[in-house]
Amino acid sequence: MWYFDQVSKTIHSKKHIIKSWDIQNAGKSNNVQIWNTNSGWWQIFKYVKNSFVNAKSNKVLEVQGNKDQEGQEVGVWNRHNGSNQKWNVKYTDEHDIDEPTKGYNKDFGFYIGRPFYIVSKLPMKRVVDVVGGRWLRLKTVTVNKLSQ
Repeated sequence: MWYFDQVSKTIHSKKHIIKSWDIQNAGKSNNVQIWNTNSGWWQIFKYVKNSFVNAKSNKVLEVQGNKDQEGQEVGVWNRHNGSNQKWNVKYTDEHDIDEPTKGYNKDFGFYIGRPFYIVSKLPMKRVVDVVGGRWLRLKTVTVNKLSQ
């Protein structure tokens, strides 16, 4: 699971709370990892029209190689609007929210501090997870787990 941190403007891991998405080598790579939060441009993403867009490079989060398989790498690439670059944000607490617009950051496209899954729009609907404590990969999660 993930959440948007209003202070750092980054997407944090719920499991590794001091770490955020990070384009490896200070943005000089297409690999995405989680790394200690520093709010460099290579860690700042917006959610726009079902895509996660880096604030400076405009590269988008994608399932690399367009391979809808368990453990597939998730990185960044130039936008081509393929289905491997499209995502849904599934908040885990949707049923508990009385005010659906409370805490929404319209500039970044996220609710602040609310945990969410990132669900691929590829046919298997896998989620983005952290593997090996560092790398973003696709993972199969049961529907019941998405609602927890």
